[in-house]
Amino acid sequence: MTRKTARTREALDDAQLERWASTRLSYLDNLKVVLIATIIALHGILGYVGLVEVWTYSELREVTLTPAVEVTLLVIVSPFGFFLIALLFLVAGLLTPLSYDRKGAKKFVADRLLRLGVPFVVYVFLIQPTVTYGLEHPLGDASGSYWDEYLGAERQIDTGPLWFVGVLLLYSLGYAGWRRWSDRSVSARPHRRITLRTLMLTAAVVAPASFAIRLGYPYGSESGFSDLNLWEWPACAAVFGLGVAGSRQGWLEAIPETLAHRSRALTSLAAVAMAGLLAVAGSLDAVDDAFGGWHWLGGVFVVVESTLTVFGSVWLLSAAQRRLNMRYGWGPALSRSAYGAFMLQAIFLLALALALRPLALPAEVKAPIVALGGVIASFAAAWFLIRKVPGISRIL
Repeated sequence: MTRKTARTREALDDAQLERWASTRLSYLDNLKVVLIATIIALHGILGYVGLVEVWTYSELREVTLTPAVEVTLLVIVSPFGFFLIALLFLVAGLLTPLSYDRKGAKKFVADRLLRLGVPFVVYVFLIQPTVTYGLEHPLGDASGSYWDEYLGAERQIDTGPLWFVGVLLLYSLGYAGWRRWSDRSVSARPHRRITLRTLMLTAAVVAPASFAIRLGYPYGSESGFSDLNLWEWPACAAVFGLGVAGSRQGWLEAIPETLAHRSRALTSLAAVAMAGLLAVAGSLDAVDDAFGGWHWLGGVFVVVESTLTVFGSVWLLSAAQRRLNMRYGWGPALSRSAYGAFMLQAIFLLALALALRPLALPAEVKAPIVALGGVIASFAAAWFLIRKVPGISRIL
């Protein structure tokens, strides 16, 4: 390819990106970038946490954050981490009815199978086991052959961070089936206005459902053969449903101001309560009891967490509508790369952690390097694939 041809190709790509961005809601794209970058960074830091081992590298880490840093992160940061994924489900719920209306049932299902199903299958059945084996085998944690260790010691499919994609696919297909039935039903009722009472009832349903599931699958644990984070399903299904309902009530443009203010107040109270609860659980060495089981800490935890999940998601969405509704120079490119970055994150986070492993540095130094480097590398690689690999843009 000549230099002139390359410049022409880049100009066409830039024009296509500009057309794509012109059809989007700026705040929603900016929010997506912030959320996914935050999730990637948190995963990078979790690789060096010993209090809760919920990331691939944490079980193999060579250094661990000091107890003081871990407790600080647990008390201050984690309350907000509880509703980051939930917010993604809320946004997905908001966009789903519009996509279905525009495409129709068959095209909607085909699109979801392509954009969610294909990446999920490729990642879960090829990339994740390969990356995990490449990490664990040299360190002696997976001593057998690749095929012997394919399902890991737990003999289950490891979905990694793409559990979100798999669950969203199930919710999307469920929505398509519900629409096919409800659109033909003569008894379909008009949508009720979402009020503060609606959100409170939603949280009241999520709490006992989460408690019941966590008797078998505690928070952060393996979730059966599928490993689809069953312990998060009640909250994720609830906010996805709120998004579907809210899309018919103008939530995509703006959350009602009164509802947003009350959600902010309740989120603040719940965040303080969660910080206090985690501090107590940490001091009693009972974090596992809070994450699931017949224990008063587990009961209080799900009540506070459901409040954070429901009201926190609504509040953050309203805050994004007010604060992030603008176009940035790199905004369209970052937004276009966000989904791919989410899928590629494990590769770069683990590679960076391995690269730093021989260095005699404390976890307090390694964790930020892995977190920041993982964000940059994931977004850059996703952008490269979209621009350079034919057909990949249909999926990413």
